Amino acid sequence: MRHSLHGLLTLLLLAFSHQPLLASKPAFAGSESCASCHQQAYEAWKSSHHFQSMLPATAENVLGDFSDRTFEYGGVTSRFYRDGDRYLVRTDNAKGELQEFEIAYTFGFYPLQQYLVPFDDGRLQALNIVWDSRPGTEGGQRWVHLYPDDPVGHEDRVHWTGAYQNWNSRCAVCHSTNLQKNYSVAANSYKTTWAEINVACEACHGPASAHLDWAGGDQEADDKGFTFSLDDRGIFEPAQGLSTRTFSRTDQKRPQVQVQTCAACHSRRGEISAYAAGQPFNDQYQLALLEPPLYYPDGQIDDEVYVYGSFLQSKMQRAGVVCTNCHEPHSNRVRADDNSLCTQCHVSAVFDAPEHHHHPQDSAGAACVNCHMPVNTYMVVDDRHDHSFRIPEPRLTLALGTPNTCNQCHQDKNAQWSLDALSSWGVSSKVRAGHAAILNAAWSGQPAALPGLLALANQPANSSILRSSAMLATQYYPAQETLALIPQWLAADDPLVRAAVIRSMDWVPVAQKYALLRDFISDDSKAVRLAVARQLSSFPADQLPPEYSAEIKTLWQEYVDSMTLNADMPEEQMNLGLFYNATGDFVAAEKAYRHALKLSPAYVPAYLNLSDLYRANGVDQQSEPLLLKALELAPEVASVQHAMGLLRIRQGSLEDALPYLQTAARTEPGNYRYRYVYAVGLWETGSREQAVAELETSLAGSPGNRELVSALASYYQQLGEEEKLRLLMERYAPAE
Repeated sequence: MRHSLHGLLTLLLLAFSHQPLLASKPAFAGSESCASCHQQAYEAWKSSHHFQSMLPATAENVLGDFSDRTFEYGGVTSRFYRDGDRYLVRTDNAKGELQEFEIAYTFGFYPLQQYLVPFDDGRLQALNIVWDSRPGTEGGQRWVHLYPDDPVGHEDRVHWTGAYQNWNSRCAVCHSTNLQKNYSVAANSYKTTWAEINVACEACHGPASAHLDWAGGDQEADDKGFTFSLDDRGIFEPAQGLSTRTFSRTDQKRPQVQVQTCAACHSRRGEISAYAAGQPFNDQYQLALLEPPLYYPDGQIDDEVYVYGSFLQSKMQRAGVVCTNCHEPHSNRVRADDNSLCTQCHVSAVFDAPEHHHHPQDSAGAACVNCHMPVNTYMVVDDRHDHSFRIPEPRLTLALGTPNTCNQCHQDKNAQWSLDALSSWGVSSKVRAGHAAILNAAWSGQPAALPGLLALANQPANSSILRSSAMLATQYYPAQETLALIPQWLAADDPLVRAAVIRSMDWVPVAQKYALLRDFISDDSKAVRLAVARQLSSFPADQLPPEYSAEIKTLWQEYVDSMTLNADMPEEQMNLGLFYNATGDFVAAEKAYRHALKLSPAYVPAYLNLSDLYRANGVDQQSEPLLLKALELAPEVASVQHAMGLLRIRQGSLEDALPYLQTAARTEPGNYRYRYVYAVGLWETGSREQAVAELETSLAGSPGNRELVSALASYYQQLGEEEKLRLLMERYAPAE
């Protein structure tokens, strides 16, 4: 009784303390204020990954072995030890020198725990050496490096002291509650704050002060003091008149708030607005679509894309399934660790049976997730499941090299064996992910891919992310048939689709862009508006009547404000530089590129863009040192080699340019532009047969490419190769 009375007194005191806030913006109250009424949820949260997302480095929270242990990596011996209650590491600093650092916070806990080191300028940096917290029987209880295969030195851009391992910019917003980054561009420093150090109740539910007022008041308000609800689970049961093989959602609602709230952190995305729980995803983020190297062409996860982009591809999402149908929201655990998780909807007698899975009952092969949720391993030991819930496709493995779950288990067998097994079970030979061949063709630059892309984009039955990805891929295929479809695509209800269409329009003449996008300058989705801002960045706004000019300039300012949100990221500084360059503000563009390099001296794209800015403004003498530095940092990058070759051409030294152009063409053989420029260079230096051979090989890989066909036709004509010219023209002559 004393415990419950104490809880009631705490609740009343908190309610009265928040009474003056009734008419003001809701404030963060802290998770302790939730415990009195929501004890079960609170205790579940205390055991969760969310609770453990970030904590002070204390004996209770640190899992790693700091008993004077050493770890060898890349010629550096790091030492982990304690001094009383302090956790310390002696490792290489930004200059490559050994230095002692104190650990301030733990970061996560399973299957890895990372450690954060504070710096005087407000930065918290995440060590690349992390603790494998899995049991020893599973290979854990050891120190590991996140980049085990290619040693990372102190000058590498992913060294632990650099921008890409910075907690404030890369991690904080998803690991703490009410994170305020407070970055100063001028001082290049932080004064970061948070309401709670970890992912607490209000990170998902939003500020709770108004809810406390409701709890301490008359409790008549339907919203209970919140502006949104995460209660989106719905009811799934046999639908009248339909097969009961799989239950259907019977409340006819297709909720978005819960999934989009989870997606804020569980997705590969770029921030375009400060996070606010419950707000539409596309007003806060730009989602990464299906593109290499993030996804395989069938949509399976490849790079670390987390969950949302996969889930959007699934039948589950379109059927109204939400995160908490499978995951308990407060403990983060799945609701069941066997097939009963899936047989909530998929009838057990049909699907959890040997007639369906063709494996011994209760074996690993009979587990739904092992067949329908392929696993990728990230950060050395962290297994993540693909949430697109797909059917294994060994046929695509044979055709395109995409993985399949059959061979994830049967690693001693090949894809043909898996295909034969499925055929023997009577599984249809039809490829379900029919879009894979189309996306693969588009990503490899095959001209014949366009009709397939248009068909994918025009099919309403396809998921929004697949349609959006097909639309985005059309940017590499300028064509009248694409242009004719853009108005239809822009009319889509889903902002993900509208934004993708607009992002694909780089090739459209700017005046035509304005005519198409004029009505979307004030679109109700921020992701759409910012895509418009980028496309119209080179539009001569001052030539419009004042009211129309003003709305574009207002949109541009919104774009700059959005990019400035992450002004501590070199990528966003580069995006700002590109935007300023397009609007003609070359001074601001140079400043942005320079700040990108200040944040990350090894950030090669900034060297290339700053070099190109100098080239465009006639100061190649300032361009050369930048390209030389880029070559030093990334000699294996084709774009760097190509840029250096073009500089040598501008300097009048074609012979010196050829090795760079050749390296670019050989490094990225699928980039026809690099091969075309190299072939022209060969021709101009007298290596004419080699030039023709290069173009012929390029054309075989990119059949119908107009630039290649035109150059080859010209060279055939000059060489007197009349028969080859005739055959070329017969094959690729433009249709009348």
